[in-house]
Amino acid sequence: MRQTPQFREQRVGFDPDIVSAKRVHEFHRHWQELRRGRELPAKSDFDPTAVPHLLSGIMLLRVHEDPLDFEYRIIGEDVVARFGSLKGKRVRDGALLNPSTTALGHYCAVVEARRPHFLEGVTRVAWHDRPIHLSRVHCPLSADGKKIDHIISYVAFL
Repeated sequence: MRQTPQFREQRVGFDPDIVSAKRVHEFHRHWQELRRGRELPAKSDFDPTAVPHLLSGIMLLRVHEDPLDFEYRIIGEDVVARFGSLKGKRVRDGALLNPSTTALGHYCAVVEARRPHFLEGVTRVAWHDRPIHLSRVHCPLSADGKKIDHIISYVAFL
């Protein structure tokens, strides 16, 4: 029987050492390789065939402005199994509102800081009565190297 890790708190921030999941670190390294010396890679740099074993934990969000919002475009099977189908939903509309913090705040942090954002610990979603233990990274993408137009994430459920 697999035991669920016990987390006393949620660790959140820009330091990759916050997370322990090997696949989250692998995805982050892959994002770094896609940069090829640039500040940010583009969505077009991402080739799903390069990381097929990670696809079930991937989320791709389109960034909208005025007001800043995020639309779920691609959702991996593991994420759908835990959170339901979010495709086409906007974060400001409550797609993943969390009682203790919000997904919106974390996505905004990625856009503001222009760098990956990490989380590990327990999270809750409004329609779920049980806590969800996860490790994840949100990584910014930019087609023109200036404006962040997408965020690609990898989520590992613990």
